[in-house]
Amino acid sequence: MNNRLGVFLLLLFCLSCSRQVLVTDPDFVENNQLVFEVPEFEYLNTKTKIQYKDAENNLSTSATIRIKKDSIIWMSISPILGIEAARVVITQDSMVLMNRLQKQYTVYNFKALTEMFHFDVNYELIQSMILGNMPLKADTASEIVSSKQYFIVKQQNGRYAIDNYISREFMKLEKVEMIEPPTKNSLTLQYENFKPLAAFSIPFSSFISFNYEHGAEVKNTEINIKHGRAEIASALRFPFEIPSRYERR
Repeated sequence: MNNRLGVFLLLLFCLSCSRQVLVTDPDFVENNQLVFEVPEFEYLNTKTKIQYKDAENNLSTSATIRIKKDSIIWMSISPILGIEAARVVITQDSMVLMNRLQKQYTVYNFKALTEMFHFDVNYELIQSMILGNMPLKADTASEIVSSKQYFIVKQQNGRYAIDNYISREFMKLEKVEMIEPPTKNSLTLQYENFKPLAAFSIPFSSFISFNYEHGAEVKNTEINIKHGRAEIASALRFPFEIPSRYERR
């Protein structure tokens, strides 16, 4: 598995498996800030199907995700017949991708990940996505626009303009659009098929579209994610031991 693809799948999964925004205030905001419900759990476990498509690849895979809140995110990727192709673990200071097919592993710090994805990546950001916050936390600088179908939270993060679309009917985050002017780079996330999980809910179907400039071309990557199962656990194991024969890249 390509290292960049493995990392990209992990970060996009973190965006898509989020517990979505639940607003408890009938007027939607207090002091121009969103009101969030904070999930109270220690361990989360999911079984997921992922389809990845770009100009050169059209891949399908299964994945198991395990999370210990504030501590570790663990992912096992199995493309066919339940055979594990890659394993990923992310902690407060780094992420390690182990490629079982090529018997290699790569260690990333968050500075390297930020340079790779042109976005400020850290553990707290990724975990906030998993717990259902918007990619960028709302504050008093966020503009909230009301339309017939959505509350739109408009944000600016450096060179990125971000629009978060929250359904007026269900009060859940259904779409996120991130645009980098003046380039044609953009990321769109769409969520549907929400199902309850303990005291909150997650989208069991997600679609991600990533457009980016490559020379004179604009290339597109699409990912479809479907969760077959998601559950809160009382405890989980996070096995991650790199064999001595594996080469570091």
